[in-house]
Amino acid sequence: MRWARIGMQAPSLVILMLVLAFPLVYSLLLSFQSYSPVDPAADGRWIGLDNYARMFTDTQFGQAILVTLGYVVLAVALETLLGLVLGIWLSRLVRTRRLMTSLLLLPMIATPLVVGLMFSFGLNPQFGYMTSALQSLGLIGEAGVLDSPVGAFAALVVMDVWEWTPFIALMVLAGLSAAPEAQIQAAQLDGCSTFQIYWHVMLPMIRPVIGVAILFRATEAIRMFDQVYILTGGGPGSATTVNDIFQYRVSFTAFDMSYGATLGIATFAVVMTLTWVLFRYLNRRGAA
Repeated sequence: MRWARIGMQAPSLVILMLVLAFPLVYSLLLSFQSYSPVDPAADGRWIGLDNYARMFTDTQFGQAILVTLGYVVLAVALETLLGLVLGIWLSRLVRTRRLMTSLLLLPMIATPLVVGLMFSFGLNPQFGYMTSALQSLGLIGEAGVLDSPVGAFAALVVMDVWEWTPFIALMVLAGLSAAPEAQIQAAQLDGCSTFQIYWHVMLPMIRPVIGVAILFRATEAIRMFDQVYILTGGGPGSATTVNDIFQYRVSFTAFDMSYGATLGIATFAVVMTLTWVLFRYLNRRGAA
């Protein structure tokens, strides 16, 4: 019976090994070598930890990390704040809750390609409807949003907030829906206002849910590539060159495959560390 179960799982395990394990192991080995398909001197010789030492002294990589951190912190913070407000608002609806929840799902179910193209067309300086609206309000000039470093970075943050705030809101709504009624009724009997009930009673109860949502979003935002590549391509200059865009340029523009593999391994380690923190957090909450 045990061998039968193993046999039924074997095809999936083989595919998983081919899709995940082989590229990871190959990238790890490549990170200790010097290889480039366009540089005869970089013929795959073993160089040890030189690529990792280069990573820590690379100013362009440091700039990409700063841009990524700023993007993640700002986007996730705004999503959390707006998601809390939307989640509380949804929890107070009665008749239209299902309709509004369904509408909130629309940005989330759109693919990254569609979201990037939508904002790219909307912010086009010639015919973009978003550009026209901002110009009519006097917020931007004729150049457009994406031509300035601050505007391009802000556009990326707004795009991410538009797409993923509903995720935080739905997580908050689920947590509020599962909150025990006894504590809420006790607070009402004590004369607490609606704000005091949410702030002192309900929000502390759903703090683990909010923590999980923030960790999920931070892990995803670190690996942002599609929308950034479509909307700004990392420009103007290096204003929106996040970590994955920098890795793409290193690997497929400069063709420094070994250094690109090193950056990929470093990103993988960061994401795995955040995932480990998430599971430790969930296990500790479950044990409590």
